[in-house]
Amino acid sequence: MPTLVSFTIDNLGDAADLQRGKITAPRPDGSNQALEQGYPALLELLASNGINATCFVEGWSVRQYPRQVQQLLGLGHQLGMHGWQHEEWAQLSNAEITELATRATDNFVATTGTAPLAFRAPGGKSTPHTNIVLAKLGYQIDASFTESGVISQLEPELVSIPFEWSGVDATHWLWNSSTHAEVDKLWQTALHEAVKFDGHFVFIWHPHIMGIDAQRLATGARIIRYIRNDPQFQIVPLDQMASTRA
Repeated sequence: MPTLVSFTIDNLGDAADLQRGKITAPRPDGSNQALEQGYPALLELLASNGINATCFVEGWSVRQYPRQVQQLLGLGHQLGMHGWQHEEWAQLSNAEITELATRATDNFVATTGTAPLAFRAPGGKSTPHTNIVLAKLGYQIDASFTESGVISQLEPELVSIPFEWSGVDATHWLWNSSTHAEVDKLWQTALHEAVKFDGHFVFIWHPHIMGIDAQRLATGARIIRYIRNDPQFQIVPLDQMASTRA
């Protein structure tokens, strides 16, 4: 069986910057580079390669940007919940997790008519209580980080599909200063490690990191071509990865 590869996009708009206090109100139209340039550029890259992604959106962002959320669905992408306003999820109390996850899910349902398929914890790490809440809310996938890195069953209807930090654009271009050639090699190496290890690999790309930089987008295009040209790999959406590997 080929190694399964999924592409995901995290964050929409200004939720994370508001949560961190970098801004005090959403950026006005015409000044939100990540939303107005970065997100469309990533969607175009995926569309040009026929890839359906899972887009992890904060509950606040669903309410703030309903047109963009409906566009994602119209393009065939899956929606995932990414907290309410990109809180540091693993630092929350159980009561906060229950309230924020429920509020975010309710906003998805009110905006799109359906609950999101998947969850990814802002900051990467989830909690055992989150698994219980997600199962009650009808989620199928938790795409947060785990130490084991292995796809596993968390609850009867909830599957863990973890990511590796090597698949995250921020690892290389936000927290480190890797060259584009270095990222090419790092991603290729990580993919082949996945062949030997668990048989799956998840990319996480961000509009404010990948989407606003032409050379980073070109790096993304190259890794997609690399995957397409190697029969060891198959690109699938997260729900197909869950049903195949769980």
